[in-house]
Amino acid sequence: MYDLILVRYGEMTLKKKNYKQFQKKINDNIKEKLKNFENLTFKQTDYRFYIYLNGEDYKQVIEALNTVVGLHSYSLCKKVEADYEKIAKVAIELIKELKTKPNLTFKVETNRGDKRFPATSIEITREVAKRILPNVDGLTVDVHNPELVLSIDMRVEGTYVYVESIPGLGGLPSGMSGSGILMMSGGIDSPVAGYLALKKGIKLTALHFASPPYTSDMSLQKVIDLTEQLCKYTIDGKMDLIVFPFTKIQERIYQKADPIYNITLMRRAMYKIAEKIVLNNNDSIIVNGESIGQVASQTLESMRVINEVTNIPVIRPLATFDKNEVIKIARKIDTYEISIKPYEDCCTIFVPEHPIIKPKLDKVLYEESKCDLADLIEEGLNNLDIYKLSLDKKTNIFASDDNEIFEI
Repeated sequence: MYDLILVRYGEMTLKKKNYKQFQKKINDNIKEKLKNFENLTFKQTDYRFYIYLNGEDYKQVIEALNTVVGLHSYSLCKKVEADYEKIAKVAIELIKELKTKPNLTFKVETNRGDKRFPATSIEITREVAKRILPNVDGLTVDVHNPELVLSIDMRVEGTYVYVESIPGLGGLPSGMSGSGILMMSGGIDSPVAGYLALKKGIKLTALHFASPPYTSDMSLQKVIDLTEQLCKYTIDGKMDLIVFPFTKIQERIYQKADPIYNITLMRRAMYKIAEKIVLNNNDSIIVNGESIGQVASQTLESMRVINEVTNIPVIRPLATFDKNEVIKIARKIDTYEISIKPYEDCCTIFVPEHPIIKPKLDKVLYEESKCDLADLIEEGLNNLDIYKLSLDKKTNIFASDDNEIFEI
């Protein structure tokens, strides 16, 4: 049915000075994602990328493209000669294939990129439309609000006919924006924050704080499953998950500090740990799923006091999102059903009945000094587990304990 897929780039078209670099990166990313389709061939022009199907299942190719960040949209095309009759013949086939009701409004749009063709875009549109209308029952023209748009893209290398523009993920090519650490809990928010960071071309390593025996192996497996879902949006289908043993730190805070500061001190400790891993990995940022006012540690006053502990930039993609907006994205990327599994993480234990929501820095520093966490942070950093996660091989901690140790 279709000969090829026409790919349009996303935000990278705004990168005037570095456009060629961005173009090469995203084209390489597309080829990497599609490497298992042996018959595909590729062609690029200045602002377009063409994927020739050569018999491959277009539905499977589109499914793979749906996980490539940096793409604005793509269209399934037929390539024809620049001839009215041949263009109209293909157009009629495409419209009949997609026509799902008796009556349908449509219009024809033409881009005459090949100026050698002896007619204007408007003239081409009229000539093709008048050949289509008598051959498709129930079809009428509506140039203002059509239900279907038939596009004709005339280029020097060929004429492309298509009727759909499938939205891509947008954003920037993977790996073009540096790298960072994603603070990954087992909740709804952090996987969505990770997905949005990946869309901006940031390469991520996930960091999870585990507190056994207060948190279970099922809780850890949930985080592994969430991270594996994010692997879909990386180019190589892989992501590392670092697990920090957080139990002793939480216990000491619980034993030594005023209970109302437990959450604040816990979050500051997490940021200290994340900073050390960022520096060790030569990363640039910390990413998390915090949203303003959602919980006690996410008031502006709390964020300021907690953020004070690190010099590493902290990116909060969900800062202004409503919960329903986050849930909508979580459902889209298939993390929601995993996130709502009822297993506690370290953020839900040792929570005081009335945590402070407007902490003062001097008081926080005093409570923190009572805990003296430096030794426990170093101990934990010397006992990290790293899970090498991949789409190709699911990790089940109940079936294997081959974990690599990461040392600072």
